Amino acid sequence: MLAEREVLISLLKLTKEGATELESISQEAHVPVQIVREVLRKHVNLVTYTPSSRSVSIGSKQRLKLVMKTVELGADIERVCDSLTWLEFEDISITAFEANSYKTKKHFRFTSANRRWEIDILALKEPLIVCADCKHWHHGWSGSGSRKAAEMQAERTKNLYEVSKSINDKIGMGNWKRTHFVPMILSLAPGNQKFHKGVPIVPVLQLGDFLTSMPAYLDQIMYF
Repeated sequence: MLAEREVLISLLKLTKEGATELESISQEAHVPVQIVREVLRKHVNLVTYTPSSRSVSIGSKQRLKLVMKTVELGADIERVCDSLTWLEFEDISITAFEANSYKTKKHFRFTSANRRWEIDILALKEPLIVCADCKHWHHGWSGSGSRKAAEMQAERTKNLYEVSKSINDKIGMGNWKRTHFVPMILSLAPGNQKFHKGVPIVPVLQLGDFLTSMPAYLDQIMYF
């Protein structure tokens, strides 16, 4: 399992910008080429592998599945997250929201208080409207930077709440009887701080679990 995990992490890292070679994966993972071949055959549904050319590539959807697989195998989340691009970070977040029956909108823009605002991901599931800001933090992000980001996201969310009735159709609330606008920070790597002034700070690979339990903890979470 250790060798398999190292090969998959190396594969994710080396295919971040495109295809890679068997020998490169072998060197990165510190395992023989034969082990690399065995792991690739095991995960043939997730990779495009041509033995004759020794080239390996992964499609975008397959990369996201491979990320989840490496975590299942016990890989360090920070190491796995180092292999993600910004778009993949957003896509994993959206996948987690949609798996929990949320409808999503990316890069939601609106005007409030004579200013233009943007929310990275707007996720809707009656009565919740989660306003998520994606932060591509890796190491050492859990200090003043995360606190400031949480406070700024709370401000964005409050402004959206204040104009929500006038842009109901754009948001997509329909005829909801009540709404809770929840600010949220999504980060790549886990940090020491899970909340700041009621704003959740959630590692993206733990988002699914957080969403499952969130309705039970609304009394502890900031919302408008």
